[in-house]
Amino acid sequence: MTALLSACGSLLPSEQATVGSVFRDYGDAESRYAQAVPGVTNRPELFSLGFDPLANGNGRLLSFLDVRTMFIQPNIPIDYLPDSLVTCLQAKERCSGYAFEFTQTDTQRVGSFWADVLNFRKNREMKGWTFRAVFVLVDDKLVHKVSNGEPQIRRMQVERNPLGPLQGAGEYLSDQLK
Repeated sequence: MTALLSACGSLLPSEQATVGSVFRDYGDAESRYAQAVPGVTNRPELFSLGFDPLANGNGRLLSFLDVRTMFIQPNIPIDYLPDSLVTCLQAKERCSGYAFEFTQTDTQRVGSFWADVLNFRKNREMKGWTFRAVFVLVDDKLVHKVSNGEPQIRRMQVERNPLGPLQGAGEYLSDQLK
């Protein structure tokens, strides 16, 4: 009987979400990002590192105006910007960029099978990573880069319904009467 009840936990739904990427994990993305060197790396080399929006997807093409909007804010003087960005802004139409976001998450429902099925308690555990990078180029040469992300996403969501299967009945009935 215990084996039967413990096996019920594996019957809970799970969900896996991946934003396609050539990177195995956060460390791989960060390592390849580090290989892109401003003033040295050109566009084809950037693409060979895995940051190619056409071949690998999940990248946005940025125009000169997009780059300007992304980095220049009304309350921040242009003198505050790195010289590499100022160079880009001065190059105008010769300036372009790429913005990437790569995410991999795995969400598992954990806890009591019966509490979940009867809607008393739903526990969701999410694990994964996300990596974002922006590359700014003048002509075909990388002049600026910036990244951020979450190397270890660990989230737990707990939803409790003291009335169990009756919890949403009132809302359902009021929707039906409209």
